[in-house]
Amino acid sequence: MPDPLVTALLIMLAAATVGAGLPIVLRLLPEPLPEPAVEADAASGPERDADDHPAWSAARDEPAKIRYADLVRPGFIAGCVVAAAGAAAIGLFWLPRELSAVWLVLAVFGVSLAAIDGATTWLPMRLSYAGWLAMAIATVATAFAIADGGWLLRTVAGAAIAGAVYLAIWAFSRGGFGFGDVRFAPLLGAAAAADSWTLLLWGLLSGALLGGAFGLARILTGRRGGFPYAPSMLIGVYLAVLLTRLAPFG
Repeated sequence: MPDPLVTALLIMLAAATVGAGLPIVLRLLPEPLPEPAVEADAASGPERDADDHPAWSAARDEPAKIRYADLVRPGFIAGCVVAAAGAAAIGLFWLPRELSAVWLVLAVFGVSLAAIDGATTWLPMRLSYAGWLAMAIATVATAFAIADGGWLLRTVAGAAIAGAVYLAIWAFSRGGFGFGDVRFAPLLGAAAAADSWTLLLWGLLSGALLGGAFGLARILTGRRGGFPYAPSMLIGVYLAVLLTRLAPFG
């Protein structure tokens, strides 16, 4: 763990990056393409979607998507800043010092993407890819710093495994599960595997259980249609960090 001053500065950096950068990004993000015809096959989703949402042919009486630019409100941005600071603190206090860069990327991009999904039920494709790029840079830089090729392979494998797991879920659900969540998964997988296979396993499991519980609660309360899954995925990984530290598994 970094010393207290460095830790405080890094937490402030993550919070400031979200606070200053997210409003700009939200204003620049293109809105998703209009919904295709109802009879369009959901299997074509990954190639045609601008920003993926479960069930392109959702009921037409669902509320219209909130515009990304409309999220630039003090309350939403402040909430993202606080969440990013909290996420950064967990990564810095509970994980090895050499993983700071990787988990700061997750704190900034993971929180931003999950918050947007929570507010709109859409995950912006361009922001997801920007997160991939930032994570790749942080991963390669960390691998050089610690001179550990095995760590690099494990981190890359973790990203691939997480993406494959959610791709399988998407395929099994025949498009009812948003493909944007498939793009989001490698960010979580890379960060979790950077620490250990155990954290990757518990992170994926925790996210799936939280998402399933939220979906079940919606069904029991009579709510239908797509719902944001990325927040559960992200919270699951951070919950796994605390669980594996407070009550180590494996």
